[in-house]
Amino acid sequence: MRPVNLLPSRYQRVRASGDRPGVAYAALGILAVLLIMVLLYVTTQNGINDAKDKTATAQAEQQAAEAKIGQLQAYGDFATLRTTREAAVRGVAQLRFDYERLMREMALVLPHDTYLTSFSTSGTGPTASTGTATATGPGVTISGCAPSHQGVATAIVRLRKLHNVTDVNLQTDTKAAAATSGSTAVACKVAFNAILSFQPEAGSATQQGPVPARLGGGQ
Repeated sequence: MRPVNLLPSRYQRVRASGDRPGVAYAALGILAVLLIMVLLYVTTQNGINDAKDKTATAQAEQQAAEAKIGQLQAYGDFATLRTTREAAVRGVAQLRFDYERLMREMALVLPHDTYLTSFSTSGTGPTASTGTATATGPGVTISGCAPSHQGVATAIVRLRKLHNVTDVNLQTDTKAAAATSGSTAVACKVAFNAILSFQPEAGSATQQGPVPARLGGGQ
């Protein structure tokens, strides 16, 4: 015998009849979409945070590298300064002029009755402050006394035999005034001035050979 529920329908228990199955599927779909959105948000947020961490790490490494470069810059500047100074000293040493040899040779080539009263130089090859070398050697200005004009000419010709001399230019050749009666004899009969031009030394002065025979040397 089948039981019969005599209660009004509004008081009866509701039972699933399966007449509306699409509502459950729609709810499941909405939940799946929400879950996917949450997963995408979490994944994106994690990617952003990871990128920020990598950026911060890279910036920290860059700052550390720049600080290290700043510390090592002083050593780099010192190395550059050392190279520049060594090149300057090397240039000065290679282009220095041997004045000791010049004076020795000048004493040998001048006639015995001709002597110098002044000796000055100008325009040396290398510049001491910068170490840069010029294309020409020093210029030497001399003044002296000779017994006659012929003695001056002889001295000028002999001065052209000096080592590395390129030109000997006679500037003045003046005969002293005749001595009056009762005055002392004039010591300098003919005064002259000349300018000697030289080329730079090709090598170190310590590597030069002895004075040649034409200049009064032993070899």
